[in-house]
Amino acid sequence: MKTNFLKITGMFALLAVLATSCKKDNNEVSNAPLKSNNAVNTIPSNSVVTGAFTTPLSSPGGSAGNWGTVYYDLANNATTTTTSAYQASFNGSFDGNINANTGSSYKLAYADVPSTTLAAIAKTAFTTGNIKTATTLGSNTSAPGWYAYNVATHVSGPVADRYVLLYKGSSVAAATELYVLQIITVGYSADSTTPGNYYGQISFNYKKLV
Repeated sequence: MKTNFLKITGMFALLAVLATSCKKDNNEVSNAPLKSNNAVNTIPSNSVVTGAFTTPLSSPGGSAGNWGTVYYDLANNATTTTTSAYQASFNGSFDGNINANTGSSYKLAYADVPSTTLAAIAKTAFTTGNIKTATTLGSNTSAPGWYAYNVATHVSGPVADRYVLLYKGSSVAAATELYVLQIITVGYSADSTTPGNYYGQISFNYKKLV
C-alpha cells in the first residue's frame, strides 16, 4: 500500500513538472518578437496610398533652416538612403520641396487638371498642353509649387487641381514608370530637446499609373 502511495505521489509530481514546463514553453512563444508592421511592401498600381515622414533634423522655423534631406522609395512607400533605390527626395523649408532622382533618370513635372481627383485621374489626363517640367516643386509663391500656405488658417495644403508627375522615360506618354502625387500638408512639431526648433512633418497622397 505504501509502495502504491509513493508511485501515485511520484506520478502527480511528474505531471506537475510537465505542466510547469508546458506553461513556460507557452509563455516563451507568446513573448516572441512580433513581425514589424513597418515591413516594406510594393504598392499596387492605380491605388492611392499615403506617404509620410518626419524630417531627420530640426531647425528654427523659416525657409533658411536645415531639416536634412529625405530620400523616398515610392515603389515601396518607405524612406530610404542614397545608396538604395528611390524616386524622390525632399529638402528645403521643413523638407517640403520635392525633387526627382535624376541620377536614376527620373524626371519631375506637374499638370493642372480640374474636375477630377487623384483616385480617378488617368494617364490620358496628362497631355503636352498641360504638362510643365520642373527641377523642384515647393511652396507656390514666386515659382510654381505643389503646396500653398493659407495665411488665415496657418496651414499649408495642396495647390488646387495640381498634380505632381514623377516619371522615367523620354516623356510622360512614353513613361516606363509614372507616379502621380498630391501634397496633403507641410506640418511641423516642436523639438522637445531644443526649444525654438521644429521638425518638419510631410504627408502626401500618390499612386502609380505605370
